[in-house]
Amino acid sequence: MKSMILTATAIFFAICAILNAIVIIRYSKLLGKYHDLLKYLKSLSNCISSARWGNLQIRAKKGPTILSEEISKGLNSLLESILDRDKMIQEYVEKEKENNDIKEDFIAMLTHDLKVPIIAQDNTLDLLLDDKFGQLNGEQKDAIKNIKISNSDLRHLVESLLDSHKFEKKGFVPKIQEGVNLREFIDDIIAQANSIASLHNKVIRLYDHLEPNYTISTDIFLLRRVIQNLILNAISYGINSDYIDITIENNDTQYIIRVRDYGLGISKENMDKIFNKYYSAAELYSKASMGLGLYLSNKIINSLGGSIRAASEENKGAEFSIIFTI
Repeated sequence: MKSMILTATAIFFAICAILNAIVIIRYSKLLGKYHDLLKYLKSLSNCISSARWGNLQIRAKKGPTILSEEISKGLNSLLESILDRDKMIQEYVEKEKENNDIKEDFIAMLTHDLKVPIIAQDNTLDLLLDDKFGQLNGEQKDAIKNIKISNSDLRHLVESLLDSHKFEKKGFVPKIQEGVNLREFIDDIIAQANSIASLHNKVIRLYDHLEPNYTISTDIFLLRRVIQNLILNAISYGINSDYIDITIENNDTQYIIRVRDYGLGISKENMDKIFNKYYSAAELYSKASMGLGLYLSNKIINSLGGSIRAASEENKGAEFSIIFTI
């Protein structure tokens, strides 16, 4: 009886030992897979993180289990799909950019080619008004003056379109010139504008409040372009007055150039729009305009480090102030 109990006990402990051995062996194998799984999950996380930051070339490695292998395959397929889609988008963007470049180059070429015959026509009109091809009567000269006014408006439209293309394509890069006498600079602009103003029966008046021989540093081509545009606007829209006033002044911190007309003015609801691209009040005056003049003027003055402001009351005209801090 006792031997039977000992035998059973021995068998029991043997079975326990075998079970413990099996458990230890199984645990050891699971422990190894656990570490492999942690290693796989870490590599998977790195792959996802790299893709998130734009690296679509990295791929997930195979995992230690069938499920992890399926996860890797699915992720890699997703990355391949994203990469293919990204290539398609890049090709589309490049194609659109090429098409836009072609359109912009066409516009630039067209506006430049249009400008040449407009200038030639303007010169011919001047010769006719000067009686270079024979004496004209008053009615004939009035008709030619009206043609010249329309020609001037057309030239202004073409130049605005061309300048808009240049600015958006390349930007205005200022070429600063030192020691520009502001009074002489404005006098020269007025002298050029007087021929157009006289066609509209307007007089440009200058009010000089500058220090003697006051000089500035600026890009004279760009600043001239803005002032000419403001004067042309004042000529076109100042329909209730024979005068356009230009005021130049300075103090210890800034100098200001003001251009004022005495036309219908700008309504309050339109004041916030006047520097927007393609906005124009020309239809109120039966004028042709693309709404680029003030938009470009604002861009140019900002590129020169200044600001341009507008003030207006309906039926009392408008005043534009170009302000530079020194």
